[in-house]
This record gives sequence, C-alpha cells and structure tokens, in this order.
Amino acid sequence: MDELAVWWRNFTLRRPEFESKYQVLKTNGAALIAIGAWMGYWVDTRHTFDDMSKQLSKYYSDIAGKDPLVDPPSPIVWTLPPGTPAEVPTGIEEFIRDIRREVVALTNYSKADGEAMGFEATKSAPISPNLLKPAIQLFGAANNNHFSIVVTGRGEATMWDVYFLRKGGTWTKHTTAEGKSADITVPLTTPGDAEQIQVYVQMRKANADYGQPSDPVYVTLNP
Repeated sequence: MDELAVWWRNFTLRRPEFESKYQVLKTNGAALIAIGAWMGYWVDTRHTFDDMSKQLSKYYSDIAGKDPLVDPPSPIVWTLPPGTPAEVPTGIEEFIRDIRREVVALTNYSKADGEAMGFEATKSAPISPNLLKPAIQLFGAANNNHFSIVVTGRGEATMWDVYFLRKGGTWTKHTTAEGKSADITVPLTTPGDAEQIQVYVQMRKANADYGQPSDPVYVTLNP
C-alpha cells in the first residue's frame, strides 16, 4: 500500500502535464484527483491505526498483567486524522489500468511520458540487506500461553528466528519460522499466572542473519 500511495502521489503531480496530449486524462481528471487524495489519506491512516493497535496492546497488558506497580497506561484515544477525503467508487486498480491501456494504445504515446506518469515498469535497485528491518505485530491469545506473530518488511529473507525476553531475564532464541506469520507457544514462568514478555525477530537467508533485527514488542501470555 505504501508503494501505491507513492505511485499515486507522483501520478497526481505529473498528470496535468499530459492531459492536453491524452484526452482520457483530462476527461477523468476529477476522478483521478479524488482517487489520489483517497489513496494518500487512507494509507497514512493505516499506519496511524497500527500505532493505535500497539497502544491498545499496552493498555490491555498493563491492566490485565500481574504487576500492580506498573504505571497506569494512557487512556485509549482513537480518532481519524483530519481531512477525511470523499469516498470514491470501488475498483480503483481496474479503473487506472483501463486508463493506462487507453493511453499507451494511442499512436502519439511516448514511452518517456509513460515513465514520467508511472505507466512504464521500472526495475528498482536492490535494497542493501544492512538497511532492511522487519516490523512485527503480536496478537496474544486468550489462553494456552501462546500468541500470533506477523512479520512484514522481510525483503528476500526465507526464514526468521524468534527471540523472547522475560522480566529480569536475558534474550533467548525460541524457534525459527518462515512465511509471513506463525503461532508461538511459550511456557509460563509460573503456571496459571499471566506473564508479559518482549519479542523480536531476526531474519535469516542462506543459513545466515539477514538485515537488522526488528524492534522488540510486548505481548501477554495468558494461561
């Protein structure tokens, strides 16, 4: 979605340069502007709600956990960012593909024009593994001391190691998983008592560490 938002920002910026040459861009100008505004707003808002999810996890863990001395969490405040755009019709992808097909089929179409608007595929340079850093989301289960983990930004990693930290303990490698997500079970220090731990992942490729470790995230294990 982030890449789509970047694409639409560029297209919205460059489209007016070509609407006199390609009539379909002018005829659909209002719709294309509206879609660009919608795409940018809701992609940014998705990240806002990712942060809200972390806020809710901390709120729940602090209150539902077993430490009565932890500082009270901040109240949950969930609101949409200002400037909500007008709704647009469904099927944005098909709409813009139809526009592109009509533009590139014209006899006066220029590949340079297409590159400027993003209609021509470009091969991006590979990202250095040293710059890659995955992000993780943890979803604690209601019981059975396990949680689900979703890993994004994996680059070319084929697998990832899961590390966890108990309060007062040291980081310990727990398991290796692959793909986008996995369910993880961690034994409780005291059976029957909920426990909060931290978790991070380290990507792996060709039997070696790949990229940077993710930032650690808290999750509560419920008995």
